[in-house]
Amino acid sequence: MFLVRSLGLSLFAALGLVAGVAAVHAADATLGEAVKKADSKYLEAPETGMADSSPTIVVGGGEDGLPPLDEEISLGPLRVTLTYVEVEHEETMEPPAVETPDGADGMTANEVPLEDIPEEAMLPEETGLGEKVYRAPVVTVYFDEPASGETSEPDDKTAEAGAPAEEPDSDQTSPETSAETAAAPAPAGPRAVARLQGDSGGFSNPPVSLQIAQLDPSKPYPEVVVSFFTGGAHCCSVTHVIASNEDGSDWKTVDVGEFDGGPMVSVDLDGDGTHEFETRDNAFLYAFACYACSEAPLQVLGLVDGKIKDVSTEARFKPAHAAWLKNMIVGVPEQEVNGFLAGYVAQKIRLGEGKQAWELMEKYYDRNTDWGLEVCDQDLDASAECPGETTKVTFPQALERMLKKNGYMIGG
Repeated sequence: MFLVRSLGLSLFAALGLVAGVAAVHAADATLGEAVKKADSKYLEAPETGMADSSPTIVVGGGEDGLPPLDEEISLGPLRVTLTYVEVEHEETMEPPAVETPDGADGMTANEVPLEDIPEEAMLPEETGLGEKVYRAPVVTVYFDEPASGETSEPDDKTAEAGAPAEEPDSDQTSPETSAETAAAPAPAGPRAVARLQGDSGGFSNPPVSLQIAQLDPSKPYPEVVVSFFTGGAHCCSVTHVIASNEDGSDWKTVDVGEFDGGPMVSVDLDGDGTHEFETRDNAFLYAFACYACSEAPLQVLGLVDGKIKDVSTEARFKPAHAAWLKNMIVGVPEQEVNGFLAGYVAQKIRLGEGKQAWELMEKYYDRNTDWGLEVCDQDLDASAECPGETTKVTFPQALERMLKKNGYMIGG
């Protein structure tokens, strides 16, 4: 009897243990629930880099039939102008010819002969034949040098070198006036230090952004951020920084890079008065899922010693990484999850919680997809083709390989 009773108690204990395990799994039934449980402390993380008073222009992106307006911004000795030039019409696909009800050939459906459209009915952006006008943005940066007496226009119309200066009238110049003139500094005047032209991107009013902000605190003058849009699906911004040397006598254009999305502006992520670029690591897009199914970790780029560097791992940006994770986990997918998990693990690594994220990934990753699971035993060639042999691996193996390649160490 005692034996039976003891067995009964053991059985009930075992059933209770099973029920407890089942309850734990039920609590984490979905990836979204598991992520929010693991990262609940980040759901209230404050946003960063929101307040910004730097002079900024962000325009374009529409084809409203009206030509864009010239604009300018200034800060201290810097003035930046935005103008436009017309460029060659881009080739477009002609619609297939169809036969209209009245039997006219060579006309597309609902097409009206150009000669039947009065010129006064055409949009301002159209020529006499109804062709669209494409425009490219032109950005000119002027620096007002305190000791400069010359003004350099964008078209470089300046006085000829070596031309003699005009002599003052000796009869009308007193010794006192001559002394004052010799002691007075030459009048200040702006000098054009950079001129950049972007692409039309297929627009008559192309997207573009300009900004004057301090990116390098070691320099006495702020920098100018210029970002153009190239056009195309999900793509792309081409961004530059115009920066000075220590005394403003020399300016150079630094390429930030080409990134997914529209024109970029800099932000002060850590509130120290110096701006950085807040973007996402484009290496994660399409890596293990489609574009819309991919998540990517925050990437912070800074201007250091005249060069753009990845400063994402600096401790001062940890609040920015927390805010990024908060926005990442509010919409966790339940299908095609590998694209999300790759970016999620990388973002948790930035917060020092890579091991925890890795364990969650191993439990929830999709084992039925092979997207991104073929790896090459050599570096890809210029055509992004594998010159050696490819091997199919598991998602955790492929992810670990990718993380290490891009500088993400799983750690603790």
